[in-house]
Amino acid sequence: MKAFVFEHTGNPNDVLAVRELPEPKPGSGEILVRARLSPVHPSDMHIMRGRFGRQPTLPASSGIECVGVVEALGSGVAGPAPGTRVVLLNVWGSWRELIVSPAERVIPVPDDLSDEDAAQALVNPVTAWVMTMVEHDLKPGDWLAQTAAGSTVGQLVLQLARSERFRTVNIVRRRAQVPDIKALGGNVVITSEDNDWGTQLATASEGKALSRAIDCVAGRTGATVARHLAPGGRMLVYGALSSHRQTDPSAFEMPVFAPRLIYSAATVQGWYLLHWLEVTPLADCGAIFAKVLDRLASGALRLPPAKRHRPQNIADALRDADGRPREGKPLLDLSSWAAD
Repeated sequence: MKAFVFEHTGNPNDVLAVRELPEPKPGSGEILVRARLSPVHPSDMHIMRGRFGRQPTLPASSGIECVGVVEALGSGVAGPAPGTRVVLLNVWGSWRELIVSPAERVIPVPDDLSDEDAAQALVNPVTAWVMTMVEHDLKPGDWLAQTAAGSTVGQLVLQLARSERFRTVNIVRRRAQVPDIKALGGNVVITSEDNDWGTQLATASEGKALSRAIDCVAGRTGATVARHLAPGGRMLVYGALSSHRQTDPSAFEMPVFAPRLIYSAATVQGWYLLHWLEVTPLADCGAIFAKVLDRLASGALRLPPAKRHRPQNIADALRDADGRPREGKPLLDLSSWAAD
């Protein structure tokens, strides 16, 4: 079988190569899955550059989510049956034709869900769901502040706000973004171009201080949000600027104003999907993933457009994931290897 493999870290275009590997066989309690599509995320760029919070043992394939079809069952496994379309829950190394997975991490895909959406159903949709509905336990009428509302996670949060009837305060960089975020359902949109945006934030939620926030920008923007949390408030930090391209260590620093944090007894907490998957019971992770899949299949949650890339065009997919203006989320069409 063919697989993208890297044996050392560095520039993704330099370290990644196609290898012919022995066809794997599923062991007891395992399922063999033939991959169809796998996204190229900024986190994949982190991994190949050696900067990610979790690094595989080398040599390794990148890719942390995919959609595929069950090829074969190992001994002691009752299903899903061969031919069933599935996604994998926290199984690494998806940039290859065949993947062996523990059976309990193989989840059937609803019939109404496209391959493109199923392939990218884990990282961003589950992140948005868990931070809002699990970690912050948002109820109708609650307020949530978020930075980078225009990102994929940010847009999914806005969709969840509509369906679950919580309200959002959205911090964006440029005034030109304001109409788009309002059109997506943002209740309040504040731009950090305004010198007094911190003051605006303090009274944005009907004059009450915000007690819940999520932040993927860090730096001074995240620090300003933390400074305006209500007593006992909590902010989850799940990203730091465009960190897959960032090399300046100071860009990752968050200058939190300690007295304000202390006197309000607020919490600024790092949040990382892979850590959450590791510490949460597998049955709970699977139930949430299945719920997100159903929401995507019904159209209650919608992902941005995706663009398929054949394996021989992976350089284009890497450039797209690294921030170049793109037509859609880059997806590696791994099934096209069989046709070549």
